[in-house]
Amino acid sequence: MLKKAVSSAIALFALSALLLAQPKNLEALKGKTVPDFRLRDLDGKVYRFSQFRGKVVLLNFWSPY
Repeated sequence: MLKKAVSSAIALFALSALLLAQPKNLEALKGKTVPDFRLRDLDGKVYRFSQFRGKVVLLNFWSPY
């Protein structure tokens, strides 16, 4: 559980940094790639962000703790 929480926290930090550093003109982000990272689902299956290249992805971070 601790590993999952740490992984989620790291991913959230990375995404937050990207969002906070975004330029005022979102067109400048067009064509840029997000750094690859891995997340584990509730069943333990690991997903790499790069698996979803070219698709719209919604990440919903939550924790029951």
